[in-house]
Amino acid sequence: MPRIVSTAALSALSLAAGLATAQACSPGDAKLAGHYYLNGVMEVGSELLLKPNGSFEFMLAYGANDQYGKGCWVKRGATVEVIPAGRSSASRRHTPDDRGFGGLLLTVSGRSLVWDIAGSGHKGRYER
Repeated sequence: MPRIVSTAALSALSLAAGLATAQACSPGDAKLAGHYYLNGVMEVGSELLLKPNGSFEFMLAYGANDQYGKGCWVKRGATVEVIPAGRSSASRRHTPDDRGFGGLLLTVSGRSLVWDIAGSGHKGRYER
């Protein structure tokens, strides 16, 4: 006999999964935590929220292509690696054209994070 799961139960499971993801992250560099907006890439809208607990939320809209991701971020030297949940590292070739979110490698530049978009010759800046 099939079981019917209530909306409240699904919400609780979703919340628990989100907490588990956040708890799996190591705290990030407090100086980099914040809400960033992408500038300098035509026709692309994107936001990146780096949380102090080391988790992140990401969204990107490019024409009819929307991307969304959650996971952990880590600072390594002069770079920030934004790693989607379920992956061990970020894609080194992620672009706005990709159909899914594979993560980002960003370079710290003052208060901005620079995205060198693979193969395009373009750079965007995530700024607070």
